[in-house]
Amino acid sequence: MTVTAHLRLEPRPHERNLAEGFAAAVQDPVWFLARQWQMGEHQGENASSPVWVDYRLRQRPIAAADPRFDPVEVPAEAIVESEVDDWWTMGRRVRIGRRFLGLALDPALLLRRPPPPYEQFEGAPDGLLVWRARVALGLAPDAFPEDVPPDSTPDWDGEQLLYDQTEARSFSASGQALTVRRHRGGRLDWHSVDAGPPVALEVGEEREAIPTPLGYPGAPNTRWWQIENADVDLGGYPPDSAHAATALLTDLIFSHGDDWFLLPVLAAAGHVVAIESLQVRDSFGRSYDETVHAGLRPPEDWTLFAVDPVTPGDAGLAPEELVLWHVAELPLESAPVERVQLGLDEQSNLLWAVERVVDGRDVDSRVVDRPTGPAFNEGAPSGDSREAKEYAYVPAQGIGPWWTPYTLDEEGPRRLVQRRLADLTRQRPTLMPAPQALVLQPPEGLERHQVAPLAVPSNGIELTRRWSLARDLHGRPVLWLERRRGPSLAPPARTLRFDVMEEARTPPGPPG
Repeated sequence: MTVTAHLRLEPRPHERNLAEGFAAAVQDPVWFLARQWQMGEHQGENASSPVWVDYRLRQRPIAAADPRFDPVEVPAEAIVESEVDDWWTMGRRVRIGRRFLGLALDPALLLRRPPPPYEQFEGAPDGLLVWRARVALGLAPDAFPEDVPPDSTPDWDGEQLLYDQTEARSFSASGQALTVRRHRGGRLDWHSVDAGPPVALEVGEEREAIPTPLGYPGAPNTRWWQIENADVDLGGYPPDSAHAATALLTDLIFSHGDDWFLLPVLAAAGHVVAIESLQVRDSFGRSYDETVHAGLRPPEDWTLFAVDPVTPGDAGLAPEELVLWHVAELPLESAPVERVQLGLDEQSNLLWAVERVVDGRDVDSRVVDRPTGPAFNEGAPSGDSREAKEYAYVPAQGIGPWWTPYTLDEEGPRRLVQRRLADLTRQRPTLMPAPQALVLQPPEGLERHQVAPLAVPSNGIELTRRWSLARDLHGRPVLWLERRRGPSLAPPARTLRFDVMEEARTPPGPPG
């Protein structure tokens, strides 16, 4: 006979009080002290922690070329990306224009095809156009109900299709130029500028701080009774030769994961910041400074936040200096006011600029002013296969609105110059409508828009204009129109055919 028995094993502590267990009292303090002496912990060789830091901080405020705009208070994106008259939103244009309803204004000063939802104000006075013509109309500045703020000079380079500041428009820090180069739109950061030649610097301000242990998801716990975070498993990242950064991360965390301390440095945005000197005191009263300990000095063989000089070979910013912009953090962005695609068409040997969105509306929903004269070969094919086919002459096929070609101009600087196709679909040829997007308009002094050949890659680009809303240092709203350059999924292409013979169509009969 077989008897199966189960025995339950469970620990039964002699004491029901768990406080002594959590206290982790050492029963042999002499042995514990001997181990500490053997490991050198009595001298603080492997157990000291930083408790106090004395440092000297140098801050240089960033100034804009236009003194009316302060980068310490206003986000840098609003200064660089803002356009002329971007204060004039459609609501302000309608609201201010209504004050001049009683004036006999020229039709050119009236709203024409305003974007939605302002269609009902078709033919109303345009406040922006009236403001521009205020001198000719004899209107005093107090005739406008609101104070129109000053406009900044735009930094958009229409040939390169990005933001590129000139030397006269550059930012500066204590007289040292900080030039925004080849900015594609969006957030400005330390890498958005190039620095000019160095200047004489003042001595920084003495400050103090208390370092704290650095914590991050998956960091080793500082106390042995703490439970590890199950959401992060740093050991689950297998290091391999193809991911050197992952190998360095795992090695760093598993070897010195709890030996990092965070030093808070109270620096202001809109400044160029540098720590000139650093002195650390540990829990044993020892002091460490950069004159004796090389680990506190700035690295000489590499740097992470270095700002390139404007002229190669110049010193630029010092290695320990960091550019802290006052940026627009998560601004509210509208739907695109304009969206234009540019791409090279190898078959047609043209650069196409295709307007997709103008004034906030898709171009397919916009009315195009085109001549209404008789067209070539109107109607539909007869569809009767028993009869002999007849053919009609058509001057061109594939020509449509919102497609603007650019051709290479060999005279002078090599530039792709904007052209206009001829509308050959009618028996009386006319030019196709001119582009309406502001990103395709020529700058002042030029008759036609030009693009540098290297500004558009082979896969094409996409330009968008949209409203951005952020707040300045004092919480006041800042609104501007931003242009952003991005890649295109596929370059636009259009097949153009000239002198075509196509099947003759039956003209449409009279209605009824």
